[in-house]
Amino acid sequence: MTALHRFAQEYLAAQEQILLPSVKCKHMGKTKIRPAKLVKILQSSVESPLDKYKMDVELETSVGEIFIEVKVTADCSDEKVSYIKNNKVPTLEVDLSQFIEQPMEAVIDALRNIEPYSNWIYSWCDDTLKNEIEKEVEAERLALQRALEQEIERKKKITKRAINNLVKNGTIGLPAKEFPFTAFINTKEYKLQAKVLSAASWSFNSLRVMIDNEDYILATCQILSKKGQEANKLFILFPFNDDALRNFKPIPNSAVLCRLFRKGSYPYMWLSFPEPNPRKLVPAQHKAKQLKRESLEYFENYSI
Repeated sequence: MTALHRFAQEYLAAQEQILLPSVKCKHMGKTKIRPAKLVKILQSSVESPLDKYKMDVELETSVGEIFIEVKVTADCSDEKVSYIKNNKVPTLEVDLSQFIEQPMEAVIDALRNIEPYSNWIYSWCDDTLKNEIEKEVEAERLALQRALEQEIERKKKITKRAINNLVKNGTIGLPAKEFPFTAFINTKEYKLQAKVLSAASWSFNSLRVMIDNEDYILATCQILSKKGQEANKLFILFPFNDDALRNFKPIPNSAVLCRLFRKGSYPYMWLSFPEPNPRKLVPAQHKAKQLKRESLEYFENYSI
């Protein structure tokens, strides 16, 4: 075993070149692989001192200093491995434990093609690969940031055109609004929706922008009744990003409408809606309950 260890040291130190195994670097959620590289050996020595440790082989190569640890029976100690990693010492461990009873020719073949029998304790290009990954991540971050900024600018332009169109037309299409309630029909419980507002176009006046910042525009207007009289106040939120929508705090007891970008369209949705007057809510619940009752009766008759 000692002879095998010594032979491997002397053999590696006597070479003029060495095929360094491939390197796989995982960093910041990315993986980079440097393929095997044939390098020149400029100078070599065995049993080289490194702080308080002895390294089996030291090679001065065309890509810098590389140490090699030869494993026959014992692994490199945890303390030594920690030192190598903490001090970023390029070190390759060659495992020859399976060649203890093998002829020397097999050992030489293994040392000529050491990749299957070796692993990097700390690779010769680890810092380089990490730097490359960090640059790629930063480039992706900057590209994403630019794309988001461009998207926000695009949304701002569309929003301002939409506001101008609203002012020009003096009408706005409001989506339907329903309130959930529980009803009992023939002693059975049903979850129903009372529609207090049908989707329709409404006239308004006095539209003005209250807030215009980097995240959203908030406008308000006065909805006109069907008789042309001023009715409820309406707030309209135009968010430029998802955070603006998530962080926006609805105005208490107010109707707040939101316009969203979806596949080229710009639909409205309710963010908040004031509790309707019982004179409107009760008839809507009654109507929903009646429709459900008629639906149940229809299917009962159909099944007979």
